[in-house]
Amino acid sequence: LHPHYVLQLLCETRRVLKLMPNITYLSTSYSKDITICGDLHGNLDDLLLIFYKNGLPSGQNRYVFNGDYVDRGKNSMEVLIILFAFFLVYPNNISLNRGNHEDYMMNMRYGFTKEVLNKYKV
Repeated sequence: LHPHYVLQLLCETRRVLKLMPNITYLSTSYSKDITICGDLHGNLDDLLLIFYKNGLPSGQNRYVFNGDYVDRGKNSMEVLIILFAFFLVYPNNISLNRGNHEDYMMNMRYGFTKEVLNKYKV
């Protein structure tokens, strides 16, 4: 994805996230499912497999992602782009929680910063 569009996606995601409360309460009835995922660590294949097996996020198909989206894997940016795009389309049906790898020092240590700099030359 062109850096211009990535920046637009990031800015819009930040704007929406800043409007949301720090704590989100989720509930489900017997007729609805929530898929809970964690620790993708930049593995795009895992994210795509989850969507293949459980369906894409939608108004009827809710997801909770419990952080650690980036670092270690080689496709952290792609994972973030997909998660943020779905979050903007379905903000009430996708919850994005922050993990310890959504931290500057962890990104420096485990590779996300290097991936971003390699993919989007500064």
